[in-house]
Amino acid sequence: MGWLPRMGRSVPRDVGAEEAQEEARPPLVERSAPGIAALFGNLQEDGSHAVLDLGPASESSFRLYSRFARLIRFAGILEAPLRGETWTEALRLVPENVETPFDLVLAWNLLDRVPPELRSPVVARLAGITVQGARLYLLVDASKERTPQPLRFTLSGLDRVCQQVVGDPYPAGALLLPAEVKRLLRPFQVVQAFTLKDGFREYVSVRD
Repeated sequence: MGWLPRMGRSVPRDVGAEEAQEEARPPLVERSAPGIAALFGNLQEDGSHAVLDLGPASESSFRLYSRFARLIRFAGILEAPLRGETWTEALRLVPENVETPFDLVLAWNLLDRVPPELRSPVVARLAGITVQGARLYLLVDASKERTPQPLRFTLSGLDRVCQQVVGDPYPAGALLLPAEVKRLLRPFQVVQAFTLKDGFREYVSVRD
């Protein structure tokens, strides 16, 4: 229908439908993120870093990463609740980056989203594309009454995260306790952990 404006006509606008669609969208929730502050703590804003964000791209996150990184990649693989071999295929889209391995990884709620049998292989894949000393950020839902839903995360600051539900609920797996998270993250070693008011736990780890 792009030819309508070129002919000097306006495209009809269904205001009611647009307003209904806007109201139907889940709200964007902004919260504090001490784990993000710890991830970027003591880093120089010198463009020397390489960032991998496993969520979809956003302008605000890109602007923040640009202060630190010469290489920024958004994998965009957490938009929907992926299962089984879909995760293997999705991670194959992330290049090996042998010449420029990542040293900052934002994995968000990665371990909550993959089935148990794929958790260790996914972490091993991330270890294979990161440099020694790389920092990894992870979020785990540790709330008592969990209703897992696909979430979209964006950064609004070095200690602020915006999150929004982007899909329907999916079956909850077993609750991941801190000891299990630490085991699954190897060869990344947890160096800091934070429990948030909504029940989520943030983990910052460093690769051996």
